[in-house]
Amino acid sequence: MMPVGTSLSRWTMSYFGAALSYLLLAECLLAAGVWTPSLDVAEPGALAIVHAVTLGWLLLLMIGSLLQFAPVLTGSDRPAGRFDLITFVCMVAGPALLMLGFHLISLGSLAAGPVMIAASTSISVSIAASSLPLSALLWRGRHVHAASLIVLVGIGCLLVTTALGALLALTISGQVEAPEIVAYGMEAVAFHASFGLGGWMTFAAIGVSYKLLPMFLLSNDMRGAQLIRRSSTMAVLLLSTAAITAAVAAGFARAVLLSAALLFALVVAAYLFEICRTYRARRRPALELNTLGSLPAFAMLGLSVSLLALSQFLHAETRNVSAIVYLFVFGWLTGFGLAQLLKIVPFLTWIEAFGPVLGRRPTPKLGELINGRRAGHWLGLFHLSVVGAATTLCLGSDMGFRVFAVVQTASTLALIVELVLVRTLANVEPEIKTAPFHKPALFVAANHRGNANGSVP
Repeated sequence: MMPVGTSLSRWTMSYFGAALSYLLLAECLLAAGVWTPSLDVAEPGALAIVHAVTLGWLLLLMIGSLLQFAPVLTGSDRPAGRFDLITFVCMVAGPALLMLGFHLISLGSLAAGPVMIAASTSISVSIAASSLPLSALLWRGRHVHAASLIVLVGIGCLLVTTALGALLALTISGQVEAPEIVAYGMEAVAFHASFGLGGWMTFAAIGVSYKLLPMFLLSNDMRGAQLIRRSSTMAVLLLSTAAITAAVAAGFARAVLLSAALLFALVVAAYLFEICRTYRARRRPALELNTLGSLPAFAMLGLSVSLLALSQFLHAETRNVSAIVYLFVFGWLTGFGLAQLLKIVPFLTWIEAFGPVLGRRPTPKLGELINGRRAGHWLGLFHLSVVGAATTLCLGSDMGFRVFAVVQTASTLALIVELVLVRTLANVEPEIKTAPFHKPALFVAANHRGNANGSVP
């Protein structure tokens, strides 16, 4: 386990809180019928929801995680930046401005252009300000753990995704009128999604999990990081080649894109093989909530990537591809993220609250900070609702999709409540919280150091 003396990121909980708020907002919009399977995925309402999930939820979740665990991955502390708060505010404001911009586009408002420019600026600046220091830290620690380079590949994809996203935002809002740029902007949608969902989010999640899962499972380090890193780099190079040549050789670009998709599927297969081996080699007999709750996410990763690769060769209908992407985003990325939060939030809360008093007074076990049985039921319901929503999306049933979206929203809200109860130590016996005792703040880690003499029980 991570030693209790490990430094705590001041802003990680803030990122998690904002990320969960965006996830809940996006799911509420789906439950309210802002987008349904009968509507075009290019509708402004659909684009607003997509970016609430990808930028508001997944980006904030991953950056918050890297602020805490990139130092663990590299063995080096991340220097505190003077602009951390400003970066956080811009990263939270950017998706909100983008959603407002899409709404104004749907209304035909002339204000859409300036709002989209403000959104692109806010998002681009905040991503650069957060990713560049993290990249420097990961590069310095590349020899400590090979997975650092996998995360670096993901961050590189994030920067490309940001650049393509800015181009698309300016094109959609009418700020760019050159026919060649507009035409390329429309072609770049597939590359924007591929770099974002496959490159940035998946490779970053894989890289971080190479350290976290063996740590939480009490297993040996996963040994395939070098293979994953080389294969993921090659997949990104193929995807970059396709993006560059799309404007001049569309047929060649599509062939290269299919090759990248196939290689990505092989990377995922190798990763899942490593996951299976790590689970089997664990020294912790019973699976905990986060490791058990991640199994459906891994299953949906394998299923969605296989179906997505197959759909590219079979020229599947847009509705079917949308269902597969829904399974990938909510089943794999969101399901895995929520499962890990059910461990990470109690873990960091325990370090902040009880690390300083370890050995001097009774302290609770880590599992006592969360009602694991209840949270497990909500997480299981979330996974089932995602499968149901993806199935009804594939079938084109608006009513069925909204029913499952309501269930998914309710289960997400319940999981958020469980995490709030963790931060407020509501599940801890009152006598353990008597003075001298520092109660953690909900969104900010005030106590940056634990007690270096032990580990979380």
